[in-house]
Amino acid sequence: MKYEITRQEGPRVEAVGAHSGYRVRLSTVAHSPVAMWPVSVHVRGSESEDEVAVDVPTCHHASMSAALDFGYDCAVLWIDALNDRLSRY
Repeated sequence: MKYEITRQEGPRVEAVGAHSGYRVRLSTVAHSPVAMWPVSVHVRGSESEDEVAVDVPTCHHASMSAALDFGYDCAVLWIDALNDRLSRY
């Protein structure tokens, strides 16, 4: 499993996952009256570091799980690109 849904308060859903030593936090809505599920993505390298927002392209997702999957995939790309840049120095 790439991520696990950890909290659902009202319409908001949060999920937490991990990739390459980074914590990934995803957020979207559980039920969308307009059939759009926006997603926000944040990553952090360790608990002592601040979370960093990942820029995610604006897309229309078919469901909550599609939005979370897309957000996780964006986080993986961001983390892999960061690790690639860091390995060059």
